[in-house]
Amino acid sequence: SMMIQRRVIFVSICLFVVILRQPCCFALSSPTVTSATADAPRAKFLAWFDADRDRGNGRKLKLRHVVGVDPLPTNLGDGVATFGADGRVSGEKQQSQNAERLVRYAPLCFPHQLPTKNRAAKALKSGRLKLNNNIERVEGCRIVQKDDVLTLQTESATKLSDEDLEKRMNFVRHMLSSGLSVLYEDDHLAAVFKPAGVHTKKNTNFAYLSLEDSLPAILTPPSGDDASKEALPLPLAVHRLDVRVCGLVLVAKTRSALQNLGMQFEKRRVKKRYEAIVIGNPSEAVKLNDDIVLQEDGTLLVDSPIAMDGRGTLPARTTMSILESMPHTHWGTLSHLELRPETGRTHQLRLHTARIGAPMVGDDLYWDSGAKARTKMAADISETGDSCDLGIIKLLPPVRRGGGLYLQSRGATFRHPITGEIMDIEVPLIDRFGRLLQKARLALDYE
Repeated sequence: SMMIQRRVIFVSICLFVVILRQPCCFALSSPTVTSATADAPRAKFLAWFDADRDRGNGRKLKLRHVVGVDPLPTNLGDGVATFGADGRVSGEKQQSQNAERLVRYAPLCFPHQLPTKNRAAKALKSGRLKLNNNIERVEGCRIVQKDDVLTLQTESATKLSDEDLEKRMNFVRHMLSSGLSVLYEDDHLAAVFKPAGVHTKKNTNFAYLSLEDSLPAILTPPSGDDASKEALPLPLAVHRLDVRVCGLVLVAKTRSALQNLGMQFEKRRVKKRYEAIVIGNPSEAVKLNDDIVLQEDGTLLVDSPIAMDGRGTLPARTTMSILESMPHTHWGTLSHLELRPETGRTHQLRLHTARIGAPMVGDDLYWDSGAKARTKMAADISETGDSCDLGIIKLLPPVRRGGGLYLQSRGATFRHPITGEIMDIEVPLIDRFGRLLQKARLALDYE
């Protein structure tokens, strides 16, 4: 017996040593691909850096914004910034002292190119961001005034070294294995599927690559005479999805497409559709929660303002349709929703479902908000003395972690920036949505 134990210990030690001597691998390992499969993304990627494109007119784009005259994107605020008698930002746009400063105001003007104040500060330091075309450097703490002119020079495409190119291709292969795909493409724009787990915009987090970093490997540079003359240096996502959200993203390949699609988003002409799986039946909250109302067409409207960092509290509206609702052993009720945001605030859909006591499956960030909403509705009923057995006021079970957030961008309707044709692009619902719903149906049939 002692001899057997010694042999087992010896074999275990040997196996442990063998494992330690194996080369380290990344948590996001690259899938095995054939040479032909690997060459296609590489060839497309390098085509964006072709020397002939360097001589074209589309390498850089200068963006311009007149303070107090040009509208700010409506997903960050409503309308044009207003000014007081002293010429400084006032009214809704001035929700804090910092909102007037250049590094705070620039991301409001150019949210896709400068998503954060740190990015604005870097652009100011490099000279790409200028105020009133000043040659001398302007401090980021400078207070913006009415009629100030902000100009931003977009970055040109820089060819990667062989080592960085190989790293980029490894990232692209991982993205492709995670579902990255092209849904529609022409010379001016594209629609792609973004997997969950990555940022949409480049350099949102400098430590990680983003969806935009992979776009040149799956999209083709504009080839038509007119399109190639105004081609962007690299394709740009026109809007963004949260890191944990997958689904449809619209991409611009030319200056005219970027400007026109940006205008459509600003004027709320792009109609976006999402689908989510939530805990509870939102219709039960109509009589218990002031944030949600039943509309004449049978849809639900959540009208609940959202506080934006440095911008104060802004209006936020979401239309909901219940596609399916069923009892569930663990969660009480499971509902499959279609969500149509009328505004575009940060985490709007997640916040709105949580505030009516129906948080999304896997949303550990706003799960407590959902629990508090249910507690408040239950307390309000208790005070009135009414009896109520609705599931929307029952205690939430512990949040499900590790299975992902059940929210997907499903589609968008907009006008083509060049032809004016109405485009309606939709992406299929991902498999894990169907699996979760099917398990719930089977469990219901079994009971």
